[in-house]
Amino acid sequence: MEHEAVCYSRYDQGPEYGLDMLERSLAALGHTCIVDHEGRYIYITKTYAEQLGLAPEQVIGRKISDVLDDSTVPNVLKTGQPIRESLYLRNNTINLINRLPIYAGGKVVGAVAQSLATDDKTVRQLQNRLSKVVTELNYYKEKVRLNEGKRVSADAIVTRNEGMIALKESLSTVARTRSSVLITGESGTGKEVVSCAIHDLSPRKDKPFIRLNCAAIPDNLLEAELFGYEEGAFTGALKGGKMGDFEAANKGTLLLDEVDSLTLNMQSKLLRAIQEREIKKVGSIKSIPIDVRFIFATNKDLASMVREGKFREDFYYRINVISLEIPPLRERLDDIPLLVDHFIQKFNEEMDMDIQGITPKALDLLQHYHWPGNIRELENHVERAFNYTAGPFLDVSDFGLAGEAAEAVKLPISLREARETAERDAILRALQQADGNKKEAAQILEIDRSLLYDKLRRYNLVQDVKDKADT
Repeated sequence: MEHEAVCYSRYDQGPEYGLDMLERSLAALGHTCIVDHEGRYIYITKTYAEQLGLAPEQVIGRKISDVLDDSTVPNVLKTGQPIRESLYLRNNTINLINRLPIYAGGKVVGAVAQSLATDDKTVRQLQNRLSKVVTELNYYKEKVRLNEGKRVSADAIVTRNEGMIALKESLSTVARTRSSVLITGESGTGKEVVSCAIHDLSPRKDKPFIRLNCAAIPDNLLEAELFGYEEGAFTGALKGGKMGDFEAANKGTLLLDEVDSLTLNMQSKLLRAIQEREIKKVGSIKSIPIDVRFIFATNKDLASMVREGKFREDFYYRINVISLEIPPLRERLDDIPLLVDHFIQKFNEEMDMDIQGITPKALDLLQHYHWPGNIRELENHVERAFNYTAGPFLDVSDFGLAGEAAEAVKLPISLREARETAERDAILRALQQADGNKKEAAQILEIDRSLLYDKLRRYNLVQDVKDKADT
């Protein structure tokens, strides 16, 4: 790309700064300007002035702070320190700017600024760099939200579903030990709530509870975030180094969510830390002992990933000492009335409203929807309804789900769901034929009576079945 080598200067020869030769060199580079010791423009290329959206004659002789209120060139003049490769957004264009002091006789007599964003390749590099910065920023924002947010107790697990009640009651036992816990379940089922409850019920409840989403953090940051690093460990490392999440969670609990996204190499490093109960910071040879209760969460089938070679078998068995599976909302539809009431109370407080409940038709609508996003999706829909309702009860029109619920009913069900529906119907028919006698019903179904009891609990049929003597 050629640049028009036309320069605009308040000096024809520029003897004070030797601009006669300097101008010709810089003009060939295109996007360049020079200010004197007072910060006044004494030189600017036409291409740089156009990039700023100004005419060159509007710039020369004016202070840079009057032209650009966010320029850091005055800092360069004041400190004498260069500012290299800093990102600068102007007129919807991203630029990479070098700002360098000009010395004469040991004193700062001016400064030169040069934009390096002069071709498509450079712009693409800048966009990639900016995208990386944005990704890292979003990760840290999410981390602050997670670790500064309100912690919840086991009381936050709202349920009347027998399977969930059994899980909830088991948490007190699970919380007493330091063994690793693996929580599985679809996205939005409440894995984080369960992990918080385990910590709250444990002897570590007054110690830190640190949460890390393994999928949200860039790979190049993950090891440093977990293990910490020493000063000078890598380019950009903070002075004095940084404490990692292992140390931050010492004596407490560390939740690693979406553990399935870890690379095999990182799984190996975590396995060593869990087994040896000690870590080494990046850039250090010193071992640091840690006392951390590990909780892992995933919405993937890790056993299948092990078979496919995508997840380390030894790491899988190390993290899967205690396994808790949270069922999807579509398998606990009896919880929807309780959950809706819970969210109504929550949003009444947050929005300073007085919604008294939900109409029967609206509740029926919610109980006929498939809920692919589980409890999180239900909460979002209740919040949406709060924004649309005229009150005092949430109604069908407030949810905007009528069409989706109808479609959900029409959608073909999976093979597993079809099998479960057929099994549930067969059990009901056998019980009806046996007049409620479970022993006889088990014989009709040709299964063991204990298995029949398990299936009755699984399909929430205990309340619906007339209990007769099993003799």
